[in-house]
Amino acid sequence: MTAIAGRGAICAWGVGMAAADAGFAERRSALVDNDRWPTDWFLRGDAGLVPDFRPRKMLPERKAVKLMSREAQLATFAAVEAATGWTGDAKRLGAFAAAGYEVSSLAESEEMLALSADHGEIALERLFGPGRAACNPLSPLKILPNMALFHAVAAVGAQGPHQALGSSPAAGIAALCEAVDALQYGEADGALVLGADAQVEVFRAHLLAETGVAETLAPGEGAAALLLGGDGPVKVLACAIGQEPVAGTEPREHYGRIADGGRARAALYAEVAGDGVDLAIADLWNDPARDAKERAALPDCDVVGTRAMIGWTGAAHGLLDVVLAAALVESGAAERVLITCSGLAGDLGAVLVGR
Repeated sequence: MTAIAGRGAICAWGVGMAAADAGFAERRSALVDNDRWPTDWFLRGDAGLVPDFRPRKMLPERKAVKLMSREAQLATFAAVEAATGWTGDAKRLGAFAAAGYEVSSLAESEEMLALSADHGEIALERLFGPGRAACNPLSPLKILPNMALFHAVAAVGAQGPHQALGSSPAAGIAALCEAVDALQYGEADGALVLGADAQVEVFRAHLLAETGVAETLAPGEGAAALLLGGDGPVKVLACAIGQEPVAGTEPREHYGRIADGGRARAALYAEVAGDGVDLAIADLWNDPARDAKERAALPDCDVVGTRAMIGWTGAAHGLLDVVLAAALVESGAAERVLITCSGLAGDLGAVLVGR
């Protein structure tokens, strides 16, 4: 068991943990229409955008903001909020993150490809010649998958062990498992666990639309952070990751699908939940047939999902649900909360938060 000493969040419900807690308590949809892609890609409020976020005013190093992708900006905010109470040795504070994948801006990519075209086709010699001239030299730094972690570590001064894991909602749970291990084996006294992603971008929205889930999910952006260590009433009681079969080789065939009737899920959830839970913040996709299998795999309890309220937030989603669960336990609204999430290739994650 590992105590939760601090929480941080930023998502479509608002900037900061208080806004996330309030939005979740109200079960309020924060999805809005936007003009970043064609209106027929998604059939409902089509984006979970973070409102009123001013990075240059809200992050500790204004000069570093220009070096950050949107994901890194969100990650740094959540990390600073979660780590506010850390007073220990910086060399004993570790950091573990789910690494999302940023892409170049559409405007920059269009200019680069236009300069690389030769009679309507992209020529490699032009791509690395005139095309490269259109590329912002800071762009490669922004799209590296571990940069969000590095910016967050620099902002909070963590000097202990750190690790960035691959992009997936379940990668946030994997990062949490790594942090718990680091604490239990004495590698650190405290651990910052971080998940961040910015799916509200035309390239990734197009991928989401192609997978066939656009009728039920909308892209979202956000970040969540946990500070683990010390002593306190709210604890991570158990966490685990697993794998289930996928339905096919193409994203449209298996993205979010449950291929084996939920047997792998049920086994993982039962292992983590133990003697039972009051509530599950579950891996719901707003798809009745698919979600029925997820509910069948869960223990007997009340069930709620957040994707339909704040959008699909990729690598941030599992940890966003964990920080929300910690608030329920802290307030006394629940004694034990199970959090579940899954990713593109059948990866699963589950966490039990309680007293």
